[in-house]
Amino acid sequence: MTQAEPPMNLLRLWWTAVVRPGRAFAEVGRRPAPLWAFTVILAFNLLISLTTTLGRVLGGGEVLLPSWLTFLPDDRYLLAELFFLPAVRMATWLLGAAVVYLGARLAGRPADMDRLLQVGGVVYLVVMPYTFAVDWTTLAFGAFGMGLIVYVHGVVDLVWSVALQVVGLRVLLGLPAGLALGLTLLSTLFTLPLLMIFAR
Repeated sequence: MTQAEPPMNLLRLWWTAVVRPGRAFAEVGRRPAPLWAFTVILAFNLLISLTTTLGRVLGGGEVLLPSWLTFLPDDRYLLAELFFLPAVRMATWLLGAAVVYLGARLAGRPADMDRLLQVGGVVYLVVMPYTFAVDWTTLAFGAFGMGLIVYVHGVVDLVWSVALQVVGLRVLLGLPAGLALGLTLLSTLFTLPLLMIFAR
C-alpha cells in the first residue's frame, strides 16, 4: 500500500479483513486511533440493542439464563439490557486491550494502547455482520435460544475473534505468534466472564 492510496471505505475494509486480515490491520494502522475503533464498536453495540435485544423484547422473549443481578428480576432484564449492555461491551473492549498492553510490557515488548484498541475495532467489523445475520434470521424464525449462543457465538465468534486478534497483534505491534496468542487468550479469560454476567 502506498502512502498516496486513499483509505478504504468500510465495506472494502470489511472484505479485506475477511480475506486478507493482515492487510486490513495495516490499513487500520493509518486511521485515527482510537477514535476509529471507538466509533465502530459503539455503533455495533448500539445496533445490537436496537435490533437483536429490542426484537427479543418486542417478541416477548425471555432471558436465556436467570439474572445474576438480584436487583434486576428476569421479567425486566431484557428491557434494562437494551440500555446497559452497550456500556458493558465497551468496558470489556477497554479491559481486553489493557490486559494485552500489560502483558506485552511485562514480556518486555513494546505496546501501544491506541493500536491495541484499533485491533478490537477490526475484530468487531469482521465478526459482527455474521453475528447479526445469524441473530436476525433465528429471531425471524423463532429459533433464537441458548443453543445459538453456545454453538454459534461461543464457538464461531470466539475462535474467529481470537484468530483475528492474533493477526492484529502481530501486524500492529510486531508481537511473535506465540505471545500474541497467549495474550489474546489471557484477555479473553478476563473479559468473557464479565460479559457472561451481564448478557442474558
